[in-house]
Amino acid sequence: MEEPMSCWIRISEINGTMITSKLAEVDLIDISKGGCKIRTVLDLHAASNAIKGVLRLKLTEEEHDFNAKICWQRQIEPPYYHYGLSLQLEAEEKEKINADLRTLAGNKKIKVI
Repeated sequence: MEEPMSCWIRISEINGTMITSKLAEVDLIDISKGGCKIRTVLDLHAASNAIKGVLRLKLTEEEHDFNAKICWQRQIEPPYYHYGLSLQLEAEEKEKINADLRTLAGNKKIKVI
């Protein structure tokens, strides 16, 4: 992303136990069709817990909810924590992200590497 983009995450499972949480606003730092990096002040203790959630993104006009698993957590720039998420996508969802990323690249809102 050229600049972080607001998105939301809702935690749905911790250590195999289903939970209901509210949406929390986070910053989307980087995204690909397989995963993304987000930033937030929330410390989710992902190093000692298996956490799954739902990431709500609005890359272009349409808003999407994607299942995700937190793979890592680092405190790179206090007070923010950075998280690496693996997106658990169906083929149709991967195509939606690819189409949105092509649109953003065409509008020079993301840098393709």
